[in-house]
Amino acid sequence: MKRIIWLGAIASIVVVFLGCSGSRDKKTLPSVRYSSMTGRRVLVVLLPTIGGKGSHYETQGFLDVVWERGFEASIEVLDVKPSLYLRSRIVELLKTEVIEPAKAKGYEDIYLIGTSLGGHGALLYATKYPEDVAGIVILAPFMGGDSISGAIEEAGGLDTWEDCPFLAWTYACNLWKSLKVYVSDSSNQRKVVLGFGREDKFVNQCRVLADVLLPEQVFTVSGGHDWATWKKLWIKAADYYRELKIQRER
Repeated sequence: MKRIIWLGAIASIVVVFLGCSGSRDKKTLPSVRYSSMTGRRVLVVLLPTIGGKGSHYETQGFLDVVWERGFEASIEVLDVKPSLYLRSRIVELLKTEVIEPAKAKGYEDIYLIGTSLGGHGALLYATKYPEDVAGIVILAPFMGGDSISGAIEEAGGLDTWEDCPFLAWTYACNLWKSLKVYVSDSSNQRKVVLGFGREDKFVNQCRVLADVLLPEQVFTVSGGHDWATWKKLWIKAADYYRELKIQRER
């Protein structure tokens, strides 16, 4: 029942934006850039949850986690209206307003970080433009509901799954098909870090994706679909990248 209510909330918000927003045709992604003198080569882009406010990443201490670990990176925190996910508009906006300008400024490695619906957006972009992204961190991503993930499980996993279930949501089905192709490339598979709470409302979908990722890049903690849980997962992901950096420098 909770999943049905949550999906209904997404639909309601999208309808409001489509029907009432006079600025829906404006191609803009408001953002705040946090730059360091040593972070000109690496850009970390954060996509928000369904509420659309990237400022939550700062208030919840996500940026502090990055700085405390001494990462040499610039961070761009986006605001994203939920309506931009319709017809995957978010992908082209990210391309033209964030990724390409960053490349023009000399950024070489770009990482996408997304939580919940933001994780959905990160997956959409990475599967369409894999060459643009050095890595993605997705925390409790929304991937279209349990109908398709359940069908994938029944088929024996994403590797062997082929057909969408009857009356499946085509949009979500296409996302999973894109993911199947994406992670079949080992270089792409190594880019994905996934984290989710073991009591999260999207736990079944996350587990299906986790099965085709590298075990060391999947993190779980006790918790649900909330910022307290996501913060714990973000710390685990940051520590993973710090250790990876240390190993590369040896």
